[in-house]
Amino acid sequence: MTARGRVAEWEVPCPTYEEICTFCNEVSGRPNRFHEFGVPSGAADYILYQTDRFVVVPCIGALTDWYLLIVPKRHVLSTGWLNASERAELRAVIETVRPRLASRSGMNVVVFEHGSYSFRDKGGACHDHAHIHVVATARPTQDFVRYVGDLIRFEPSVNWIEAAAEVVNGSACAYLALEHEGGSMIGRASGAPSGFFRKALMNWLEGNPDEHDWLVFPQADRIYRMLEAGL
Repeated sequence: MTARGRVAEWEVPCPTYEEICTFCNEVSGRPNRFHEFGVPSGAADYILYQTDRFVVVPCIGALTDWYLLIVPKRHVLSTGWLNASERAELRAVIETVRPRLASRSGMNVVVFEHGSYSFRDKGGACHDHAHIHVVATARPTQDFVRYVGDLIRFEPSVNWIEAAAEVVNGSACAYLALEHEGGSMIGRASGAPSGFFRKALMNWLEGNPDEHDWLVFPQADRIYRMLEAGL
């Protein structure tokens, strides 16, 4: 305490990662961005699907009308840092969510992740908590795969989730991963700009390039539509 009885700045406990993390707050139901858009306070009001280790929520800043995020409940940087049982569960979640979104939307679905290795080597991620994008689009996803393939070198992968763990644990670097109905692929993220996939998706859809920034364009109307449509 200071001489006047006030708590000195150095005496205030520093918050944990979980307390300041956007996704940890969404998982726990603590105050978060969904509440700012008028979604009721309970996590059940915006979590569309969940398992023991993952939740599925609408994407804030969705670039299409059908856009979800798969988020691990544990605070972890990327899929590559998940343990073996978590990776197996993530595979099951994707295999449940992707066809459901395709059925609901009547569109093609692509899955992608900016895979951080560290707080510095982020692989284009804009958050320090893993989140996998699941996006439905009326346009053929194979065209998007070709589009990003012209920008970053990707290699085919039987299972990008396991390949991500190999990159993180074996090569100690960030990655970019993508999956669609034709298969999956993974690439090193060296030189990838922040929000690589989202920027590429926005350009591919020929939309406003500025709208990749979810903080400026939260797309609240799409959040509501996704909540109403359900999963």
